[in-house]
Formats: sequence, C-alpha cells, structure tokens
Amino acid sequence: MRTMKKRLRKKYRVGEFRELCFKFTFDYKGDVESPECEQFLHDFISDCIEANGLNCEGNMTDEGCNICAFAEDPTQTNETQRQAVKSWLESREDAELKAMGELADLWYYVD
Repeated sequence: MRTMKKRLRKKYRVGEFRELCFKFTFDYKGDVESPECEQFLHDFISDCIEANGLNCEGNMTDEGCNICAFAEDPTQTNETQRQAVKSWLESREDAELKAMGELADLWYYVD
C-alpha cells in the first residue's frame, strides 16, 4: 500500500495535519444568570483559555457546562494545555470539574 500524498493528508486532516482537542464538563455552583457568573466566565476565558493559547466552544446551562477546547493552531494542542485547564478549574471554589477528556482528534472525535 502506498503512502498518502501530502495534499490528501492535509485534506483529510491526518498525519502532521491532525487537529487535536479535549472536551470537559463542569458545574458552576452559583446562579448562571448572576453577575458573579459573568465574572467567572470572564476569568475562565482570559485566565484559563486565552492564557494557555486556547480557543473553546460550548454551552452553559443550569445543568452544567460542556466545553471543547483546542489550540489556536489545532495541530499544536497538547497535554500541558489540558492539564493547565484542569488545574485552573480544580482550584476554583465556584466550579466543580465533572469530567476531563483526553486529547482526541477534532474532526473524527466520537463521544
């Protein structure tokens, strides 16, 4: 079997073009409609996500937060960034980390 050409590896995001992410869930212990929650989200984005060179997407409801985080260059997402997010959430008294996923392929991730 022949090796896949660089053009195809890039198209299918495999090999050196593989993009990684990690997913995690946490509960905010206060009211999600409160000003304190807005401050928490501001701190989360600036001190945890952006400070570690990450982007994220997800949702926040009364039942909890579901987040997918990945580096600004998704091919560079690493375990150090994942551990930094985990440590930041565990250090907060106003949030409870429920689950922290391993690094996974951003395009071919299956829950």
